[in-house]
Amino acid sequence: MILLLDTNAFIWSLANTDKLGKRALTDISSNANQVYVSSVSLLECAIKIRTGKLKFSMNFSQVDALLEDANIQQIAFDAWAAEHYIKLPELSWTDPFDAALIAQAVAKHMTLVTSDSNILKSTIAGLHTLDAQK
Repeated sequence: MILLLDTNAFIWSLANTDKLGKRALTDISSNANQVYVSSVSLLECAIKIRTGKLKFSMNFSQVDALLEDANIQQIAFDAWAAEHYIKLPELSWTDPFDAALIAQAVAKHMTLVTSDSNILKSTIAGLHTLDAQK
């Protein structure tokens, strides 16, 4: 399985918190799966740290090493994902980071690991999700 971590699942996986559910933790940790974090999530973390909305201490100069240790790869938000972003149906909520991650997951045929109830309830064609808290 190819997994794309939503920003919350990404932070929880790095922080080793008990917020990740058993299945999500198993799937993220499994060598049989490919696990990715988007450049979109890294940007979202930086913005939230800068504005004080995220208290998680993340040293971006060490992110590459942390990701390697966790067997998580980075994926850029590219033109293919941008094209899917433009084609997304109107969302019932207005989080551009959510929309970007949804578009990227659909474009790259990835399963989005998230605890966001808006995403989990959405019925967007091609979107596959895994509840990060289960």
